[in-house]
Amino acid sequence: MYIIYDMKDSEQCIGIFEQLKEVAKFFNTSSASISLSISRKEKRNHRYLIERVEVGKNDRRKRRINN
Repeated sequence: MYIIYDMKDSEQCIGIFEQLKEVAKFFNTSSASISLSISRKEKRNHRYLIERVEVGKNDRRKRRINN
C-alpha cells in the first residue's frame, strides 16, 4: 500500500493506493521513477512524499469488513 502526503499543506494525506502503478499513473510517470523516489525518500515535485506501508493479510481483511 502506498500513501501520498502533501508536505506543503500540513502533511495532509492526499492519496492511498494499493499498487505502485496506480501511484505512477497519479503522477503521470513510470513505476521505476516512483520506486526510486520512495527508496531515496525524495519528494515528488518538491512537495509530495510517497511512503510504502506493509499491510498484513489480517489487516487487509479487517479493512474490507469495516468498509
